[in-house]
Amino acid sequence: MRQFSIVRIIIAFMVAVTAAAITASVIQTQFNLAALTALSVEIDMDARIATMYHDVLHFSPTMAVFLSLTLVLALPVAYWLGRGQPRHERRWFIAAGVIGLMIAFTIIDYLAPMPTLIAANRTALGFILLSSCGGLAGWVFHRLWHPTAVELQEHA
Repeated sequence: MRQFSIVRIIIAFMVAVTAAAITASVIQTQFNLAALTALSVEIDMDARIATMYHDVLHFSPTMAVFLSLTLVLALPVAYWLGRGQPRHERRWFIAAGVIGLMIAFTIIDYLAPMPTLIAANRTALGFILLSSCGGLAGWVFHRLWHPTAVELQEHA
């Protein structure tokens, strides 16, 4: 039984990181394209799609590393804070993901030699949207790892 739970945790973690990394990559792409558009660069839909595809392939792995390192620390904290609070447990996982990425981005931006390593992070909106990807990861992880009774009935 213990192996099943470890396998379930690993699968939930990998799916959560993948979903959040792809989402963050698309957000990052849109911020970059918006910046180019603001400079009067015309970007058609084909170029937008090609750019998103490229960024999902090339930026998502970097984002997945940031997310993995963050979630390895944040999810156990969420678990510890959510113990004994089954109605609020998922909220702890979502909050841990958001706050964890906020802290990670702050540290990365402080240590990076450039003004900001991740361009979307240069604005408050970008920082919030990218950090919310940590919340998505926390939600996906918890939903897969510890679904509620109602969620289990949805699939019965």
